[in-house]
Amino acid sequence: MKNRVLSKKFVKLFLTYFVLFVVLFSIVDYYAYMEFNFIYFIIISALIAAPVTWVHIKNGKKGHMNDVSDEIF
Repeated sequence: MKNRVLSKKFVKLFLTYFVLFVVLFSIVDYYAYMEFNFIYFIIISALIAAPVTWVHIKNGKKGHMNDVSDEIF
C-alpha cells in the first residue's frame, strides 16, 4: 500500500515539475524567436523532472510543490 501511495505522489510531482520545466523552456524558446525544435524541450524537461522529483521525494519534506501538485492533480 505504501508503495502505491509513493508512486502516486511521484507521478503527481513529476507531472508538476515537467509542466513547470516545459513552460520555462517555452518562454526561452519564445524569446529565441522559436529557433529550437519544441520536442527537444519536452525531452529535456522529462530528463530534468525525473531526478528532481526523485530528490524531492527522497528529501521527505513537504513543501510548496506538494501543495501545488495536490491542487492541480
